Amino acid sequence: MNILVIASNNYPSTSEPQKGTFVYKLIQEFAKKHQVYVFAPEKRFVTQNKQDLIYGDEAAVVFRPKFITLSNKNILGFNTYNVGQKSLVSSLKKVYQTIEKVDFVYAHFLSNALIAQEALEEYNVPIFAAVGEYKNIDIVKAYYKEKNYYELIHKLRGFIAVSPQVEKKLLGLNVANQENCIMAPNGANRIRFKPVTNKNELRKKLNLPIDKKIILFVGRFQHDKGPKRVLEALELLNIKEFKLVLLGVGSQDLESSFIHFKGKVKNEYVAEYMAAADVFVLPTLHEGSSNVIVEAMASGLPIISSDIPEIKVQCTDEFSILVDPMSIESLAQAIDFILSNPSKKNKMSLAARSHSKLFDIENRAQNILNFIEKKL
Repeated sequence: MNILVIASNNYPSTSEPQKGTFVYKLIQEFAKKHQVYVFAPEKRFVTQNKQDLIYGDEAAVVFRPKFITLSNKNILGFNTYNVGQKSLVSSLKKVYQTIEKVDFVYAHFLSNALIAQEALEEYNVPIFAAVGEYKNIDIVKAYYKEKNYYELIHKLRGFIAVSPQVEKKLLGLNVANQENCIMAPNGANRIRFKPVTNKNELRKKLNLPIDKKIILFVGRFQHDKGPKRVLEALELLNIKEFKLVLLGVGSQDLESSFIHFKGKVKNEYVAEYMAAADVFVLPTLHEGSSNVIVEAMASGLPIISSDIPEIKVQCTDEFSILVDPMSIESLAQAIDFILSNPSKKNKMSLAARSHSKLFDIENRAQNILNFIEKKL
């Protein structure tokens, strides 16, 4: 089949190799058996720091036209989102006309699905929407007049929800129904993300201390994700043997003697940092279906995360401790418990790796394609 993926600006590039890596990983699975085209436009008039970084092997044909955006601001009753929307619709029409045939469109995020429906309606191509965090459903709706929103959304052929919470909201809002919606949680490449037999050798390669317990955080440095709360938990414990590795970027100012490394790394190295760590901590306030949780799970890491519905559907108490993500004391207690009990830590590691079989990205890709083929 020929598949057109609408990723908008949520797809990695040589200038922004960290952006949309979870979308990229799924698309590479699609491209193993099908011809895949990716619509990944780049903002016009925005100066980017070209780093010529490689974000990974690319099996799809990627289109990167320039588009105009004025962000998302309400000025005298006019939402500037509409400027970028119209620009994307126009760019997508031009790209589509260069592709010989498309069997269906896979739009990552609901906003992209509505843009695709508006741009390609005259071609009568089936469009499927992958929907992530449930709060974004309401955000997207606010961009449109209610009548136009429901006209566009009811023309979509199907929906892929990443969690039971997202699926329930789609059904409850009369956006989707039981027949045209599938729940497919995010997955990890279990060949790439896996435990290693010799952590010391890997730590030497990554310049990580061999004689310390390493706590790993992966995500944006912002309040909702919680890296500062992880740091505060370590400062509360004040155990010099504990060191924190923070992979990501963001607005939060994170400085402490407990931080061994902070910053972004090439996507290909994330799996190595996970395999080299002792425990993974993510006190997030909300998620859709957390990719990094599944990758940490596949890497055999005990997981400390949030006692919220989105995480509870991914983790069990065999390998995780779920706490109030705003409680520094609870985070500190969980970290100390796991790192002070080697036998418990090892059992949790084995259980995490075993449970990750339920979240294999190859199986996820095939389940999504099977669902779509039945709807064509």
